[in-house]
Amino acid sequence: MPSAQKMDLACNSSLLFIGSTTLRPSSPAILEQLPDATASLSLEVIGPPGYRVDLENLMLFLDITDPTPATVRFVQHPATNYHWGLPQNPDTPPGMDGWNEDTHKPYLPTRRLRGRKDHDKVWSGAANGSTYWVGVNGLDATESLSFTAYAMAEKTVATTNGCLIQMKDFHLDDVLTGTWG
Repeated sequence: MPSAQKMDLACNSSLLFIGSTTLRPSSPAILEQLPDATASLSLEVIGPPGYRVDLENLMLFLDITDPTPATVRFVQHPATNYHWGLPQNPDTPPGMDGWNEDTHKPYLPTRRLRGRKDHDKVWSGAANGSTYWVGVNGLDATESLSFTAYAMAEKTVATTNGCLIQMKDFHLDDVLTGTWG
């Protein structure tokens, strides 16, 4: 059964939250377009109740923590609608600096990803946020996927970020609903 928890219990996000997250086998249509995307991961970045906010440089940072074999990677998904960022080095922190936006087609596989949208709106509640679709490759049907997720954005007058969330034990066909951040 999948779970999610804040990595830093003292962290309190006021604007960005990780919402519903789903991992499922990719459909034949997806596999026909991008055969490396054997599984499809979707994550919602949402806002607090009653909010609708326009954001610039909305970013979602993902880092695979388990399984540890380097064979499990994030890969391009047909619904990838953001800039695919790769870290310049293994210690690159989340943010605008230290990430290279990939120009390969399909994008290069990675265990650490920054998905950046130039501009997006985030509303409150399930299915009202900004959805990130990511392909997953190398995950055996009996294995679970664990990763950290962290949202960050720039507004016209401020920069805001959510909390680092550890998402654990996602098996194919798992759905985790809720709000974390």
